[in-house]
Formats: sequence, C-alpha cells, structure tokens
Amino acid sequence: MEEDLVKLDALFDSILDEIQHPEKAGTFVNPFAKQEIGEIAGLSQAVAVASVRISNDGMTAYANVMSKNENHKPYTADDVMRAASASGVFYGIDEEAVKSMAERQIINTDVVIASGIKPAPGTDGKAKIKFDVSENKPVPNVESGAEICHLVTPHAGRDGKDVFGHVVPAVQGKTVDFVTGDGIIKKGNRFYAEYGGTLVCRGGVYSIVDEKVVDKNIDQSDGIIAYRGTIIINGNVSSKGVVKAGRSVIVRGTVSNSVIEAEKDISVEGRVTNASLSAKAGNITGTDFEEATLVAGGGIGAEVLTGCTVKSVTGIDCTEGFGRISGGEIYSTGDINCIVVGTREHAETHIVMGESEEFVQETKKLETQISKLDSEIDKINVQVNCIREKEKEGSATLEDEGFLEAALRVRAQKNAEKVPLVERVQYLSSIIALAKKATLRAKTVIYGGTYLKICGFSQIINSDRPHASAYSNGTNIVVK
Repeated sequence: MEEDLVKLDALFDSILDEIQHPEKAGTFVNPFAKQEIGEIAGLSQAVAVASVRISNDGMTAYANVMSKNENHKPYTADDVMRAASASGVFYGIDEEAVKSMAERQIINTDVVIASGIKPAPGTDGKAKIKFDVSENKPVPNVESGAEICHLVTPHAGRDGKDVFGHVVPAVQGKTVDFVTGDGIIKKGNRFYAEYGGTLVCRGGVYSIVDEKVVDKNIDQSDGIIAYRGTIIINGNVSSKGVVKAGRSVIVRGTVSNSVIEAEKDISVEGRVTNASLSAKAGNITGTDFEEATLVAGGGIGAEVLTGCTVKSVTGIDCTEGFGRISGGEIYSTGDINCIVVGTREHAETHIVMGESEEFVQETKKLETQISKLDSEIDKINVQVNCIREKEKEGSATLEDEGFLEAALRVRAQKNAEKVPLVERVQYLSSIIALAKKATLRAKTVIYGGTYLKICGFSQIINSDRPHASAYSNGTNIVVK
C-alpha cells in the first residue's frame, strides 16, 4: 500500500482537469493522476483523493474528495488544507467548512472552502443642476449669485482580494464635467450666476445670457439705447444713434455717425463709417472701418482700416480679405498683423507700436498703493503677534482681546483691498512685456508715406516684397 501511495505522490505534477470537471476552466486536481485508481497496480480502491477547483473569477475555491466507494480510508481537514495550499489558495479559507467536511466525510461533492472579497465599485460624480434647463428650454430671471450647479465628487471604489490573495482592483467612479460660458463663475465644486439673466444651454455649454434684442434700425430719435447686459441690434445704427451696454454689443447691420460703448466686446457685421466704438475690456471686430475711432481694451480685428484713429491694447489683426491699414493714426501695444500698410498714393499712415508708458505709470502708482497696504498690514501683524504672546503667557487682558479682534478684522480688510491691485499689476505687467516685443508684420508691402514710431524693441517684417525693413529700439521710421 505504501508503495502505491508513493507512486500516487510522484504523479502530482501531471494532474489534469478531466478527472472530474474537464468542462470547467481553472480546475486543479491534487493529488490524483491521469489513471483511475483501479488502473494503478496494487492500489486499493479504498483510497480517497482531495481536489480543489477555483472559480473563473478567482473568488471561490471548491474542495472535492473523490473516492471509488464509501469504504475509503478516512481523510482529515489537513488533507483538504494541503490540497488547497498546493492549489495556491491562501486567502479567505473557511476553516469551519473544512473541519465540517472532514467530520462528515463528504465525498464526490463540491464544498466551498474559501471565498474572496469582491471589489466594491466606486460611484460616479454627478452634476446637480438647480434649474430645469435643456437645449430648447432657457430659464429666464436667474438672479445674480444664484447657484447654478453643484458637482458631486466621485467616490473611490474598494479593492477586493481573490482566494489566491491577489488584489482585485475596483472600478473607480468617473468625474463629470459642467461646461460653462459667459456669466457663470466657479467656486470650489459649485457654480454661480455672475450676473442676472437667462440661463441657457447651447451645444452642452451653460451660460447666463443677459440680452436685449432690438429688431429695428437705431438713430437719434431713439435716444440712448442702454442695457446692463448684451445688446443685439438686428438693423443699422446711424444718424447720431447712441448704444451703451454693460457687457457686449452686436450689430447685424452698418454703423455710421454714431456712438457705441461696451464694457466687453463690440461686433459689427456691416460697414462702419465716421463712428466712435469703445470696448472697455474687450475686442472690436468687423470688416470695413472708415474714418472711425476705435478704442479696445483687448484687440481689434478687421479687413480694412481706412483713415481711422485706433487704439488697441493687445494688438491688431488685419489678415482677412484686403487686410489693409491705410491712413489715420494707429496705436497698438501688441503686435500688428496685416497684408498691406499704406496706399500706392502714399496716403499718410501713422503707426505707434509698443506704446506702454501709461501702463508703466499706472503700474508704479498701484505698486505704491500695494507697498502702503503691506506696511499697514506689517504693523498690524506686529500688534497681533504681541497679543498672541500675552495669551500664551496668560497675561492678556479683556482690552487686549478686543483690540485683537479689531486688528484681525482690519487686516482681513486690507488684504482684500490688496487683491485687485495685485491682479491689475499682473495684468499690466503682461501688457508691458507684450509691448517690449511688439512686431509689425505686413505680408505684402509697406507703402511710402508710412510713419512708424517703435517704442519697444520691435521688428518690422515685410515677408513677400521687402519694401521696408527695420529692427529698432525707440526709433522713428519714415517709409518714402
């Protein structure tokens, strides 16, 4: 008998799944061999053999003690545990189930002896929109400061373990986006209306639209057309018409002999003649401007600028259509890109580039204010620290406590006053840096009669037909 058992042990490496569950993947039979028990010479049919099968997901291990008849030699819990160990099962073993199986001498039946811990998937984030809004259902009368959306952060999943002791990664929760346009600001995971208006969703982008639509031509008989938000004029503005917007102005027609003012952008689809346009903190865009005054806190985009007085902070782009700047006075802190400068008739065109002195002076004033605030804050900090020390020593009085509360309040106020000043200095510094490397690029030609004043260390680039070329540092250039 002992010799037969030695032979059986020697066959461990040639274990095959077809012994009992050939149709199930992952079967591990131990310690039985290819031959059935009765085929091994001298081996008693009263021998029991333990096998362990692992489920496909690795989360469950089944033990099965196989025997030709019920008169097998009794097996022990240790026999089952050795089979489990040989199968690589080390985690989640149910020792009570193994013990019960051995006590009851269960044969030819699968018994669960080990269970892993399944991973718990994470939960996805959510965008909780406070209003019932869709692509075709705007929500009017949303007040300034109203909460628009709250992003719920995703929760992480919990990893599991299989019966081999391997970590089974959990599916993590996905983040969700809330895409916003104008009028919506983000604070942490919440979004708020920057100003009152209508909440709309266009192309999956949520915005606050504060619009006044005028479906007619505007002239002086209409008085001043003013609105806190955006004004859209589906017509012309002429004959001393005046339009003032707290945000932007869009004109579908032409503008002539009129005034348009906006805190942000101005866009005109038709021709602009003998008009004054001012976009305080935005861009002015259009096609054909003639004898117009254009002032933009941002940039200016046009096909033609003829005889205009133009002042742009971030630059001028005339690279579409004719792409011509001719006549007038052009002031630009940033780059000027166009196709042609001047005319064949040598009409005088005055261009000043890199002009930033007013920004430099404003920066100095702001830095002086910031320095003064810093000095006041430093003095408050000294007093605060002194009282803090008294508190540690236990010698602070009620008067000290009252002064500390007031000092902290004043310090917070001073810091709040400092924030917009610092932001403005940072913005001005970026404009000054832009001015120092401003470049005039004329793709085709710079005609005679062009007067250039380059205030920064700037270039003149004439790429196709070199009519004028210079690289200057504070030099006046005249193209003859």
